[in-house]
Amino acid sequence: MPDRFKPARVPLRLGLLCALLLSAPLWAQEGQYSTRNPNRSNPTLILEAEMSNIRASSAQLGARIQTAMEKLEEVARLTSEQEKEAQVDSLFFTLRDEVYGVLNKLDLNSDFADALNRAKEGTIVLKSWYERQPPDYPNREQSIAQLERAIQEYDIVEERLNQSRALAQEKLSTIMRQHRVILQEMKIGKVLEAIAAARSVVEGLNDITRAMAVVEQKTQQSLQASIPIAN
Repeated sequence: MPDRFKPARVPLRLGLLCALLLSAPLWAQEGQYSTRNPNRSNPTLILEAEMSNIRASSAQLGARIQTAMEKLEEVARLTSEQEKEAQVDSLFFTLRDEVYGVLNKLDLNSDFADALNRAKEGTIVLKSWYERQPPDYPNREQSIAQLERAIQEYDIVEERLNQSRALAQEKLSTIMRQHRVILQEMKIGKVLEAIAAARSVVEGLNDITRAMAVVEQKTQQSLQASIPIAN
């Protein structure tokens, strides 16, 4: 076959650019993107940047947990019952606000969730582009297989994100419920029981940081799977 009739061998990076341009409606919703990120044209870079925000939120929660545990040790040594109640009350309000902050990062409408959706959409578009190429297109099958793995990894990230959000919501409910119970115990003189219960609530928040660590791990795996293959 004359060369001029052969399919053009477009480099993968150029193919990605073409696929993104052809799928403009998927990427044109600029208003939903975080204005904090300059790499707006590359979904995987955006996802990686938003993952750093998830990591920072998890680290902050971890620090709050450590501080709360130390604060409870101090509360146990206080002699004023009124001061004990005030300290525990303040501690629970602080933890509640911290978990609210985490939920904002894990929300379905968060920047991270938006970046995850866009990265997955872009990968689906690129996989479809490769599937439309001739069978002898360079690295066609290898690229399709790699992109399919990336899509599966994105699905796993989404599942883990949903689990983390549900867990954080559950822990928030526990904080709000136990807050009232613990203060009531302190008012009737059950201070040791109240502080022990408070410690249990605080320690339970570590489940959120562990779940967020899994989200980070799975996100990194998805980003590795989506690295373009050079022709």
